[in-house]
Amino acid sequence: MIPRDYQRAAVDAARSRTAAHGNTILMLPTGAGKTAVAGFYIGEEVEAERNARVLVLQHTDELVQQNLAAIKGITGLRSSIVKASHNDWSGQLIFGSVQTLARAGRRADLGHVSHLVIDECHRAAASGYLDIVRDIRRINPDVKILGLSATPSRGDGRSLRQTFDNIGYQLKIGTLIARGILVPPRTYTMDLGVNDELAGINSMAGDFDMRQADKVLNRSVLNDAVVQHWREKAGDRRSIFFCSTVDHADAVAAAFRSAGITAETISGDMAGADRADLIARFDRGEVQVLTNCMVLTEGFDSQPVGCIGILRPMLHKGTFIQAIGRGLRKVDPQRYPGIIKTDCVILDFAGAAIRHGCLEQEISLDDDDGQPGEAPYKSCPDCQAEIPLGAGECPFCGHTFAREVGEKRLLTDFDLLEIDLLNQSPFQWCDIRGDGESLIASGFDAWAGVFHDGTLWHALGGPKAGAPRKIAIGTRVQALAEADDFLRSAESSLAAAKSRRWLKEPASAKQLGCLRRAGIEVSPMDFGYSKYDANCQLKFHWNRDAIIRLVSGAQPRVAA
Repeated sequence: MIPRDYQRAAVDAARSRTAAHGNTILMLPTGAGKTAVAGFYIGEEVEAERNARVLVLQHTDELVQQNLAAIKGITGLRSSIVKASHNDWSGQLIFGSVQTLARAGRRADLGHVSHLVIDECHRAAASGYLDIVRDIRRINPDVKILGLSATPSRGDGRSLRQTFDNIGYQLKIGTLIARGILVPPRTYTMDLGVNDELAGINSMAGDFDMRQADKVLNRSVLNDAVVQHWREKAGDRRSIFFCSTVDHADAVAAAFRSAGITAETISGDMAGADRADLIARFDRGEVQVLTNCMVLTEGFDSQPVGCIGILRPMLHKGTFIQAIGRGLRKVDPQRYPGIIKTDCVILDFAGAAIRHGCLEQEISLDDDDGQPGEAPYKSCPDCQAEIPLGAGECPFCGHTFAREVGEKRLLTDFDLLEIDLLNQSPFQWCDIRGDGESLIASGFDAWAGVFHDGTLWHALGGPKAGAPRKIAIGTRVQALAEADDFLRSAESSLAAAKSRRWLKEPASAKQLGCLRRAGIEVSPMDFGYSKYDANCQLKFHWNRDAIIRLVSGAQPRVAA
């Protein structure tokens, strides 16, 4: 598996910062591949320190198995689990849940831990986490601690500084959108006529008073207006609404049902099995609208979500980004045939976008992390944490940095491949027909291609010998990103480098013979074809019928 370029940079930062400080946090938004980054970091640290013993800490038992499968697949290390009824400390790589290890008796067999990786580390200020970290540091004061989170800042005012003192790497969500890894948002700020009342809401315990927000927003006439705006802007998109209280969420769901739209409320008081069943029904399309009171800000990913409704004020930008992130994942056409998502509609009824700025404003093609030669980190003047130079806000204490705003090139048309994914890819992309409409890249175990049907782009991929499958449908940049990821997951860095060396070697006589038999005019003395060009052309020829069938088959519904 080949990491994306920013994943490589994040791993390098994690290794250097944990070596220098004993700890660091990587800020990686939804879709960045936090688990993959953790896997690459662990694999390289264990290779460098053969006696390493790594504990990966998740906040729930349910996430343990999920992370184990992903990280073990990258590292290949002998692994074990400590959760609920499991108490196996024998692995070099141990996966444990805070639910279990927060109980002192379950830490009796802890032993020497060289590396601690904390998933969703914004939770690490809680007492259960601190007790675990304290025991690990008591046994090994030199333990290296890596935290991963999309938004380390906490709304409750509790600091992470007892465990972490620096941010090693920060990736902005706009970078993933610009590169086609996430879909772009289309934000609409909706006026319900209560902006003055919302502006008067007090803050308490690190957030706005949601009881006051409920009194302002939870009115039947406003809830009916929300449904009408949703019909006009979102059509029939599967949608999530973030409400001020559970009563508010219930009332909004009832307004949708009165309009003939399937809608349910999901709350923290629901039994785990009932919540899982409701999420599954939503994922299958049996429920079109889910309302909630901040239950779905993390740990929830349903690819078909095409609309996010904000029906509560949000004091912190991190909360706003977490909510929007639930709708930015692309759709896998294998899992959800018939659905295409090229963007996500954001309906902001509570002024969050006005307060924090639309995400579209942050999607820039320029490097925000300072000029060459400058130190890559700076100290926060309030809490003295070390954070990336380009950070506009301290993730630990919320200090806002004043910065000069120069002219920026904003990425306003996501179909323009201004960020050149072709150059960023470790693979060479071959223009099959010379018109830019059919591109193929090939490794040793797999190949991938992107093909234009006149309206949309289709990403296909397949093994060296075997039928291709559809892996994405969307804009050109989105299809290229998925095709590139498909090859990265199937190939190694060594294979990518070797395939690029083929660019300098002329096609073999056998390849030229195959090309001629495929109807491609070449002569034995034609040195214009490299081995790689010939390989890609032959991949296209051998899979031509399947490619045509997959690209020109029944067209799925496009989310408007």
